Amino acid sequence: MKYFRKMLAYILPVLAVIMLAGLILSRVYQPEPSDPDPEIRISAFDAKDHVGEMAEVCGVVESADYVPRIGGEPTFLNLGRPHPDQPFTAVIWGDDRAKWQVPPEERYLTREVCISGRIEMHEGVPQIRVRRPDQIRSN
Repeated sequence: MKYFRKMLAYILPVLAVIMLAGLILSRVYQPEPSDPDPEIRISAFDAKDHVGEMAEVCGVVESADYVPRIGGEPTFLNLGRPHPDQPFTAVIWGDDRAKWQVPPEERYLTREVCISGRIEMHEGVPQIRVRRPDQIRSN
């Protein structure tokens, strides 16, 4: 009985520390939320009519630019027509660029793609912020 109490005196604090660490980690680690599935599939030219909606926007990447001199180091993929007359833009911020093995402006230029996400309006042009490569499907 003494042996059991002695072992319990060592085991209980260790278990308490493990449980506390698990509780702290469960509060600190939050997996990246995934976007809901797109509600519709539309062309780049129709994106302006669907601002605020989850969509899959499809078209040819007519121009693509990585602009490291701008804050946030964005990459712009312009569908439908080249910048500055593009009907739709996908933007990849610098923090997310490392997720692509090939730079996005090289990988997708002149390719037909579909971009998934929530359409937002930025300076009169509909856009989707792309955080992960799986948001871009290349045809």
